[in-house]
Amino acid sequence: MKLNAALISLYIQQQLRKRKKFEVTAVEAARWLDKAGILKDNPNRPGLPLRNLLRNKQIFGALQKSGRFWFIELRTMAPKNFKVDAA
Repeated sequence: MKLNAALISLYIQQQLRKRKKFEVTAVEAARWLDKAGILKDNPNRPGLPLRNLLRNKQIFGALQKSGRFWFIELRTMAPKNFKVDAA
């Protein structure tokens, strides 16, 4: 996992806790990230930059429902294989 993806994951998990939510859609999370200046969203396809990270399994707590819609779930602890690569 790249450092940027780890920071994005951490920010989303913090926002879920702060907002007392158990999950968030990729589009809504993308709005949070864009507003915070962390990940610029695509105005023509909202959520696309985040969905690309989700598809590449770079975001902690990600899951796809109905084989179509991406969500990020609140997680209480990082998995054992959760690593951050500085490169």
